[in-house]
Amino acid sequence: MHAIRAVTTLLANHKSMATLAILLVASHSFAQTAQLAPGAAYVALGSSFAAGPGIPQQAATCGRSDHNYPQLVAASLGLALTDVSCSGATTGHILDTPQGDAAPQLSALQPETALVTLTIGGNDISYSSSTGRCGGAMPEDRCTEKLDRNAIAQTAGNLTQRLGEVIDAIRAKSPRAVIVMVPYPRVIPTQAQRCAAVGLVDADADYLTTLGQQLEDAMVGAANAHGALVADVYTDSDGHGPCAIEANRWVNGAVPASSGASFHPTARGHEAMAAKVLQVLEKR
Repeated sequence: MHAIRAVTTLLANHKSMATLAILLVASHSFAQTAQLAPGAAYVALGSSFAAGPGIPQQAATCGRSDHNYPQLVAASLGLALTDVSCSGATTGHILDTPQGDAAPQLSALQPETALVTLTIGGNDISYSSSTGRCGGAMPEDRCTEKLDRNAIAQTAGNLTQRLGEVIDAIRAKSPRAVIVMVPYPRVIPTQAQRCAAVGLVDADADYLTTLGQQLEDAMVGAANAHGALVADVYTDSDGHGPCAIEANRWVNGAVPASSGASFHPTARGHEAMAAKVLQVLEKR
């Protein structure tokens, strides 16, 4: 049970720990999961939704936090984490394209890597940049109508295949690794659950809600088709959006709360993502 106590200690200062603690205590030692003995190599790949911009404490680059969900998972399981997630990353930055001075994220993988988590795809379809651009826009701005919707739709239509290529490339480099796809939490609530804190007019919110659902479908579809596990916090996101009280808020709207960036997970959101990963690993 030492692994469970480790993550509980890490997160004890958050009021939302009650739910996470119940989830962890209810299960037996995560360290007994096949291929995931303490000290095993864990590589976290992804974009800002994995990196954790705006969540203390921040690393020098990439908006990477020492309390993002990869760090919480690694602490719970006692794994040796290499976190190469980076804000702004696309599938190309995982596969073969350097991001600034950083090598493609795939280069962090080794044959002995035991666990890989993956949160990617939103930047391929301009999801995060579009929410940021349209936050605070006025109705007369018709913000999302000014996006290149045809290009976005074409990329979104190919995203499942692209994510499948990423999973296959991970498996080629780390054939024994457990691969866990970690979809983005739901960022834009349904129309009935929206409030001023979302920071989007309805026309923009409706379009971005659809785009977020396409991202979710592509990530889950690719994982299922290519043999990866899915830690799907998106399906648990109702009641945890920008309009929720801060103790229950997993994602910010246009104006960040006490942690996280605009339209990105809060510290509590990363706790929820970590809990989902641990739950999926326990059940495998």
